[in-house]
Amino acid sequence: MRRRNLLAAGLIVATAVLAYCRIFGNGFAWDDGYLVLDNPAIQELGHVPGLFVQPWAAGTSYGLGARQNAPYFRPVALASMALDWSIAGPDPVVFHGMNLLLHLLSALLLWSWLRRVLGGGGPIAGPAGERGPMLALAGALLWAAHPVNSEAVSLVSYRTTLLSGLAMFAALRLLTPAARADRSPPAETKGLAALGGALCFAIGLLSKETTAILPALLLTFDVCLGRLSLRRVATVYLPLVVVAIAWWIARSGVTGANIYTWFAGLSPWQSALMVPRIFFLYVRLAVLPWPLCPFYDWSVLGTPRSLLEPDILAGTLLAAGMLAAIPVAARRRPLVAFGLAWTFVALLPVSHLMPFFDAAGDRFLYVPLAGWIVAVAGIAAALPGSAGLRRLGLGLAAGLLAIFVTLTLVRTGEWRDDETILKATTRDFPQSLSAHLGLGRLYLGTGRPADAILELKQVAAMAPSLAVGHALLAVAQGRAGDLPSARRTLRDSPPPEEGLPSAVEIARTELYKAGDMDLMHRMGM
Repeated sequence: MRRRNLLAAGLIVATAVLAYCRIFGNGFAWDDGYLVLDNPAIQELGHVPGLFVQPWAAGTSYGLGARQNAPYFRPVALASMALDWSIAGPDPVVFHGMNLLLHLLSALLLWSWLRRVLGGGGPIAGPAGERGPMLALAGALLWAAHPVNSEAVSLVSYRTTLLSGLAMFAALRLLTPAARADRSPPAETKGLAALGGALCFAIGLLSKETTAILPALLLTFDVCLGRLSLRRVATVYLPLVVVAIAWWIARSGVTGANIYTWFAGLSPWQSALMVPRIFFLYVRLAVLPWPLCPFYDWSVLGTPRSLLEPDILAGTLLAAGMLAAIPVAARRRPLVAFGLAWTFVALLPVSHLMPFFDAAGDRFLYVPLAGWIVAVAGIAAALPGSAGLRRLGLGLAAGLLAIFVTLTLVRTGEWRDDETILKATTRDFPQSLSAHLGLGRLYLGTGRPADAILELKQVAAMAPSLAVGHALLAVAQGRAGDLPSARRTLRDSPPPEEGLPSAVEIARTELYKAGDMDLMHRMGM
């Protein structure tokens, strides 16, 4: 048994390393620029204590980034980056290596937790219980290689997700009693395990706010499998509540208000329709994880108009169906009920029931994905145990794993730098306004105005009322030597919305920041 477990653990590690081996050729991308490279707060280990009394990104030299991240309190993630910096400075290999290590540990902890839930006298009764260890291994392998996790692993600044997931899986492993087929009350978690679970919960909360769902996830297990008791509430849940209250008090004294809201300009009805739209997106990504997008903006998601739009209607029906299926499945298939409940609960914080800055993100599925794994394992455990079906199931799992590894290899390589991920995004989501605008800005910043013109013309065509698109297009035309087109672009640009700068003002600011005063004069500004 011990040898078999070592082989299984080795297989999980080898699969994840194979899927993510290209990460070591990547540099820093996306928010890594200001959160890592331009963040003096992580460049000295002596700064670590100060990280626990300031918001996420407060130490960066990028003012807008600091203001955008004022509502977040994630000192453990920053402390881990400070540790990386102390090893080799701004060496991306060390930072990416730490990300991969955290993902490996999460996969192993998830496997260990799944073994506890699925095997060894777990809640699968009868002959199907013999499949528990194999189902646990298959689930951990598929989760470790799933392409939707590539965003969290590939970006250093998204380490918050990795640390939160690791802490949650560790806490669940400590606090989940070994469920038994006879559904009798389990032996209560020992004090040391309860203390360890509370400590993991605290570390997770100090890494990312979504860790706060941990007690709810644990509760879904206890309720669906009949393991809840007053003593368990006192020994397990009460310490978690105390930790959550202490974290909330500490966080409230440090963080500030967000300067943006994703729902600006939407009616309350449109805001409500975004919830099923994003819920459907997450379900789709869990099942069909391609293509993937680094930012799901309005041009990708679309402004909601009606409940009858296909994805909104599908998301509504899926959410309603999941809620209806949970109590039904709890009677005969408690694992399926638990997996569905886990998924639903874990998706709630990122489905915009409460507005936050990002519309959606692949990284937000890091923990919810485990719920799907449990639900599918519960269904597989209930199937007839014929040798033919077993071989078919193994073949399907192996084929799916090969597809996941291949897609993750491709996606990880696309995260090499800002340009590669922006090009991949415009390829897969040609309607993405943010991707074309970002690529245009990048080309301008790297002295390629001719390339920038192609991207910024698309921005101006896709969003004719967006002043920044016209402004940057004019700057690109001017730097390419086409002054008549630059002047015409500014002249024909639409008037700005009230309180916002015009295209001329934005172009002037852009040239002034670059010190390009000569071009500013030649363009007549």
